[in-house]
Amino acid sequence: MAVSFISRRKEQELVTPARSTPHEYKALSNIDDQHGLRYYPAGVEFFRCRRGTGIPSARDIADEPVGIIRVALAEALVSYYPLAGCLVELPVAGGKLLVDCTAEGVVFVEADAEVRVDDLAGQTLTQPYPCVEELLCSDIGEPQDAVVGKPLLFFQVTRFLNSDGFAIGYRYCHSIIDGLGMAQLLDDIYRLARGEMLTIQPVWGRELLTSLSPPCITHKHGAYDPLPAATSAPATDIILKTPLEHMVTRYFHFGLQEMAAIRSQVPASLRRSTTTFELAAAAFWRCRTAALEYSLNQQVRLMIWTNARWSWKPRSPLPEGFYGNALIPLTVEASVHELCHNPLSHVVDLVRNAKIAVTDDYMWSLLNFHAQHGRPFRSLEWTYVIGDTTGLSRRAMVNLGRWERAGGGISTTGRVVATSFQSYYDRCKCKRGDGKEFVTVSMSMCLPPAAMDRFAKLITTWSHESLMMSAM
Repeated sequence: MAVSFISRRKEQELVTPARSTPHEYKALSNIDDQHGLRYYPAGVEFFRCRRGTGIPSARDIADEPVGIIRVALAEALVSYYPLAGCLVELPVAGGKLLVDCTAEGVVFVEADAEVRVDDLAGQTLTQPYPCVEELLCSDIGEPQDAVVGKPLLFFQVTRFLNSDGFAIGYRYCHSIIDGLGMAQLLDDIYRLARGEMLTIQPVWGRELLTSLSPPCITHKHGAYDPLPAATSAPATDIILKTPLEHMVTRYFHFGLQEMAAIRSQVPASLRRSTTTFELAAAAFWRCRTAALEYSLNQQVRLMIWTNARWSWKPRSPLPEGFYGNALIPLTVEASVHELCHNPLSHVVDLVRNAKIAVTDDYMWSLLNFHAQHGRPFRSLEWTYVIGDTTGLSRRAMVNLGRWERAGGGISTTGRVVATSFQSYYDRCKCKRGDGKEFVTVSMSMCLPPAAMDRFAKLITTWSHESLMMSAM
């Protein structure tokens, strides 16, 4: 039975750095300053009481977990002090953003919910999280792409019934930090909450991703090129002309057997070399395109997010501790006919073609492209975007005294966090009724209702056609 609850929230407060920090202006990088990153993604972290420690008494819990997280957050903001400021927009240079390091603080909300952690999803906390907006700050201002002059971080710590667990809901301004940077900040908050020192100091380092030379573009950057509508197709992609409130968001979970069924549909020569991500991306792209019933001669695009922290070859100059945006969109294009009337192995090859070599020359070309084109928007018509969030959810077990992390990651459900053009790929460990763990692949999908019905039938058929030992 679905769980429904309403959080009892206290008034919002501002948590400021625990000590004095520099008051200065900091420039964003060319990647930070894209118009397409001016919004607030959201995520949730879940903690439950560790087995064998007993449920804390009312006295023990007086300042836990809210007080512990509040104090650790204030301490973390000493090192991450730009996040306690706000963004200002220059009247020249096309509205370039700067960070005004005012130390005004980040929004913090204390809340309680009359449900237990295990009421939400039993032993396994996977997407979609029930009533996720009850775990997030209720008011971050509208519209969602308004980031100037607002706090850059919003936290809500929600205690669950009988003090058996709590959740940290957060929203972050994407113009100043990406998902991996946010995961780094959370891990540092946890270290400080345990009374430890930071092992790696956070690094601003945005000058490493800023073009300093006259713009010289040596590569094609297809993510920013519009795809024309086919002569037999509507002028606008149905995804972009359907209001988000009329869309349906679902999560699809595939275990070993389901992924093995999809893997069995590529030739034996490809089964060992094809990654689980490549298989899932190929199957979802093809089934989504078919479900949307685009014209057969319509060109469509797959966009995969990679990260310069590890994709930049031969070696990324970004140091450990860098918490800015390092996301790079890699793309491949095909006609609907090519995508839907060829074997899955052909689509897998297309996915692999998207994963080009991100060399020094490519990176400087991308940064110069941003500089020359004035922080362009990505083109999203006829485009399917996949973001890999495994780095955010598959982190080491975190203990905070009697508490242990029970799961979490970027959330894609809810009014303000769903996106109609993007899926999030994740892998997580789940538990069966007998307590044994197994690995599942999880991907979100947001479509108009009729298209969602078609997509669900297609992907379910693909994942159940045959069963064999998986090579995951």
